[in-house]
Amino acid sequence: MRRPEEIKDQLGNIEQIETVVVAMRALAAAHSSEARRHLTAIREYEATVAGALGAALALFPDPDALAGAGKVEGRLAIVVGASQGFSGAYSERLVAAALSYAESADVAFMLIGQRCISEFAAHGRQPIWSAEMVSHCAEVPALASRINDALFAQLDGGEIGRVSIIFADPGPPSTTIVERGLMPLESLKLTRAREVGIPLITLAPQVLSTGLVAEYVFSTICEGLILGFAAENYARMEAMSRARGNVRLIREDLRSEFAQSRQEQTTTEIVELSEAVTQIGD
Repeated sequence: MRRPEEIKDQLGNIEQIETVVVAMRALAAAHSSEARRHLTAIREYEATVAGALGAALALFPDPDALAGAGKVEGRLAIVVGASQGFSGAYSERLVAAALSYAESADVAFMLIGQRCISEFAAHGRQPIWSAEMVSHCAEVPALASRINDALFAQLDGGEIGRVSIIFADPGPPSTTIVERGLMPLESLKLTRAREVGIPLITLAPQVLSTGLVAEYVFSTICEGLILGFAAENYARMEAMSRARGNVRLIREDLRSEFAQSRQEQTTTEIVELSEAVTQIGD
């Protein structure tokens, strides 16, 4: 049996760890809640741009060409991954889904999040472009703009015909991995908007449509980033909840061990005192 002083020191360390775990869980919960508050506005913006782009299709004799229905076979995937650890199996699950998507074809990757980049490197895959994941929701537009610029730079090369964004949607009822097409553009949303007729414009149709395509892709990337941010923090919140449960079990075991050790120490002291008194009496 260990000495009570040793157990007490370990108990103090465990209580400090619990404090850190609780703080990390609270921060993750706050980030996840913040992301959900921003999601509605992003989706409304995305729908507005989609409607404008759909209306712009009426300006072209071949609207499918604007929607990106080309014959180039090159594929690219933007993977919105985790920036940090302490999120259970979230990062491994997301990367596994992204690599599975690439099994049937040669896919180039743009990776977001240091944890995601490291996981890909462990599988021997290197991205053509990468960036750190945001640490706050306010940073999403700036990162989405950087991704947008890098994406269209790749598209200008003429070798990429299909683009997808892969991210995690935190629910409900549970977190799912989503693979959403960016190029060619989603025809369903655009076709519905096309039925409103030819719009009145002040810009050249090609200039207008090019800007709207970039804006639509930007808005979709924003949605993927905000959902990925929420999913990572939700996964971290769950991981910290499990960690706190384990810490509590360890703490209770240590308290029981401490009480037993103190009792044994007290018993030993009484026995030693009794032996000393007996020797004095003799």
